[in-house]
Amino acid sequence: MTQLSIKKILIPTDFSDNSLKAFDHAILLAKITKAEVVLLHVMEDMMATAHIGNNMSPSLMALQNLEGNVLEYRKEQLNEIIAKLEKENVPKVTPMVVIGRTHREIINALKNTEADIVFMGTHGVSGFREFIMGSNTASVVRDAPCPVLSVQKQPVKSGFKNILVPFSDRPHSREKVMYAIKMAELYGATLHILGIDVENSPEHTKTIELEAAQIKEIIDNHQLQCTVKVMSAAYDFDTALSYAAKVNADLIVEMGDIEKQNIAEYFSGSFSQQIINHSTIPVLSIHSSFNPEMVEQWHGI
Repeated sequence: MTQLSIKKILIPTDFSDNSLKAFDHAILLAKITKAEVVLLHVMEDMMATAHIGNNMSPSLMALQNLEGNVLEYRKEQLNEIIAKLEKENVPKVTPMVVIGRTHREIINALKNTEADIVFMGTHGVSGFREFIMGSNTASVVRDAPCPVLSVQKQPVKSGFKNILVPFSDRPHSREKVMYAIKMAELYGATLHILGIDVENSPEHTKTIELEAAQIKEIIDNHQLQCTVKVMSAAYDFDTALSYAAKVNADLIVEMGDIEKQNIAEYFSGSFSQQIINHSTIPVLSIHSSFNPEMVEQWHGI
């Protein structure tokens, strides 16, 4: 087994159908790993939008009372979910209700709870809105100190059997391999390694093929099933999603690098953002970091 551990899982929810898309996936992982689940609800601050003078007007007092009532109602909703999870033998579930901005409070909760992974349902966006805004999930991926698993569609069944790991020679690109191995071990899944040669030159192709072979060797050492494919193509969401369909992938593991890598991505969005916005299967985004153990493991690759 790898040294990566999952002891605490954060699930943000606003009780909408969209936010519950990732719920079943998260609960299954909690059962497999015996991890604690933290249910987070972020309530927008009603008072922040109101002007408060020296004295509270009746309308502001009413608004304050309303906020308090809504807060108590949300806590009751979380407790109802916890009661159901206890019947399903989820080891430990902790509720959190906070007031503030959703993205900021999710990041604060991740840091305060020291969660190992966060599961989020996402709508995804496209067209002009994608160019201007991206998605809320992409913002969390950018700032999260841990992996983010985003889900766009309600799962027919939880768990993963075919995991796609696309890679190129971008910085940190192979850090995700160890996380993919961990997930494959937990779910008994097959790993599908896709090396993408963006330069389409014999020399660069050989480099990608060598790296793919080294990745396969590490996976073989973990006694996991895997396939390897090297192809010349653009490193974009179309390439990854097309191959995901070919191998019947039900999870994509990618680096959560929101920063643009080339001029084209300033118009289309980064690879990470495109995958999150367009994938119809779950995406596990790994936060880039310089881990000395991984540097040692990948020395020479």
